[in-house]
Amino acid sequence: MRLTRLITTLMATGLALLALAIVMSFRADAASGAPSYDTSAYRYTDRPSAVAIAGRTITVAIDHDFTAAERERIGLALQQWNHVLNGFVRLRPVLLPPEASDRDLGQFRRNGVWIVAKVDSGHQLARDRSALAVTVGNRGGGIVYIIADRFSTRDLTAVLLHEVGHTLGAGHDPHGNLMAPVYDRNNGHCIDRGAVAMVASAQRLPLNQLNWCVGPGLDGGRTSYR
Repeated sequence: MRLTRLITTLMATGLALLALAIVMSFRADAASGAPSYDTSAYRYTDRPSAVAIAGRTITVAIDHDFTAAERERIGLALQQWNHVLNGFVRLRPVLLPPEASDRDLGQFRRNGVWIVAKVDSGHQLARDRSALAVTVGNRGGGIVYIIADRFSTRDLTAVLLHEVGHTLGAGHDPHGNLMAPVYDRNNGHCIDRGAVAMVASAQRLPLNQLNWCVGPGLDGGRTSYR
């Protein structure tokens, strides 16, 4: 019963608990008709939405230990992926209740929930000193471990953009941008076509109906991707 109440709380409170800044950014999008993260030399394509399609929803549960500023950065990453996925798949962020136990987390994973957990360099999964995050799981759910003491808050959106790509089925691409195996802030502006193509293949989505980022150095002109 306790676990049922926790899951009910997660589903009921959802985005409202993710911090006012995230909610306000979504409201700004609705008011302007354009993504608020569409800035500088980089922008996203804006194909007609697939809202009429009964898309799949993936719940993303955010660790209560993240600060409000960090939650905002996480929310911006999820917002960009939702724009890219264009209604075929929807990432729904919720805030994990602080009383959730390890057993509860295991049940969430089995229910298809992806958990974004905040850890530090002392965590057992942080043995690779070059790793900024570790994603463990499969299409049925899992955990993204953010090793938060290895980078600044300003980089959190880019790091999570990359890790969400993994949760959606994208692998590393040594010749890619966002999904390159080594983090480079210059490649973390937004979700490039190569990353979207890998996710489209893994999720069996129509690539030509999804969105992606275009701008200097990105591969928007490619017609295929391995």
